[in-house]
Parts: sequence; structure tokens; C-alpha cells
Amino acid sequence: MYIDESGDTIPLTNSGKKFFVLTGCIIDENDLLSIEGSFRQIKTDFYQNPDIEIKSNFLRYANPDLSENSPLKLKSRAKYDELEKRVSDLLKQIPIILYSIVIHKKDFWDMYPAQNPYDTAYMFLLERFQMYLQQEKTHGICIIDPREGQIEKHFFGNELNDLHNRMRWESNNVWIRCPRVVEKLLFSQSDKTVGIQIADLYCYPVFHIFEYDKTESEYWRYRECTQPKLYSENGVVDGVGLKYFPDKTKKDLRFYS
Repeated sequence: MYIDESGDTIPLTNSGKKFFVLTGCIIDENDLLSIEGSFRQIKTDFYQNPDIEIKSNFLRYANPDLSENSPLKLKSRAKYDELEKRVSDLLKQIPIILYSIVIHKKDFWDMYPAQNPYDTAYMFLLERFQMYLQQEKTHGICIIDPREGQIEKHFFGNELNDLHNRMRWESNNVWIRCPRVVEKLLFSQSDKTVGIQIADLYCYPVFHIFEYDKTESEYWRYRECTQPKLYSENGVVDGVGLKYFPDKTKKDLRFYS
């Protein structure tokens, strides 16, 4: 499971975002080489560099009609539209499973004023990974970018690794034990890891829907790319592939209307 975030854990009084979203993208090891090869081909075709990083904000701001800077900036709108299509087609076609955890930061800190929403989101994500692995009768590893933040990223690995290790070996009244998750939490920067870049491309649309209070049909990246990949049970995604926490203001969002 490759993991990346959208939003931040910055206090709202410091201009933090309203929501923090953590998304896990499960890729079977037998599919990984093919997915990586297809993604590298897109990078080569447009940038002559199979190792260039493609993430959601880089891709959006590659549009020549926008003033924002991007390492992927293109000079042709037609080529940008082609790049968008190639990337979205890849996201639609590849065989992956998504879990996404949405934390409403104000409500979270009203309940747990001293806690880090990243840790809680990771706990929910790891429990869902465990349940998926149990169902598939297999084992898995977690790979995450060890940096988090809005502008200057800071290393958060020690705290999260401690939580990961405890969840692998013990159960309590907060989480279930996750023995099918093997090895320690593995850290790899997104610019070096195709799986994390892909997780980011799926993650941002979830953040966008909640941060800007939209329905699932109002943002095409969510509707066409992310939503069909979210894990569901009997057609139900809410609370399964998509977890919103805390849920006391859930009813006020247009997504749930």
C-alpha cells in the first residue's frame, strides 16, 4: 500500500486547510512493473525523462493557461489536454484498490485537542489494509513519503513508525491488531517512488471534494478517476473505502446530501 496525503495538519488559526486526507493505494506486486512502465512511458513522451515526478498539483498547474509555477509546465494547451487524458486514462485502467481517510480538523481537535490527525488517519488506514489482506489471505507492506507539511516539509517518521509497530503486535480498545502487515513502515520520497505519485493523483480529488464542499459529480477527477477505485462492500463506499471522521458534521456537507 502506497500512501500519500492532501491537505495539512496545520492549525486553522495558522491558515491551515479545513480537511486532512490520507489515501492508501494498494497495488499487487504482480502488477507493479507494468503500471510503472506505463507511467514512465507517459513521462518520456511528454518530458523525455521517465523519472520526472508527476503529482496532482504539478499536473494541474502544468496548464499553460494558469499562472502558477509547475515543474511540468507545458507551453501548448493541446499538449496539456493530451497529458491530462493520458494520466487520467492510466488512473482509470490500472488494477488498484483505494482507501481514503478524511479528517475534519476542527471537529477532530474539538474532541482530541492534543492529537495529530495524521496518526488517527493512519490508524484507520492500516486497519482497513489489514481487513483487506485478511480477506485476500495475503500479506502486505506500507510505503509512505516520510515528509508532511504545507510548505516546508518535516520528517515525521519516528512517531508514525512507533504507531505502525504497535498496531502490528497488539490490539486495544482503540485499534485492531494488524499482523498481515509485515515489516516496519517503509519510507520513500515521492519523487523516487511511482506508487506514491499515483496515490497522490488519486488522493487530491478526495481532498478537493471536501475542502471546497462539492458533490461527487462536481469534480471530474474524483468522479472518473478516484471514486471507481475506492473499496466498497455491496456497492457501499461510505465508511468502508472512504472514512470520514469525526462524523458529527457529516450531514452538513453537500457530498452526503
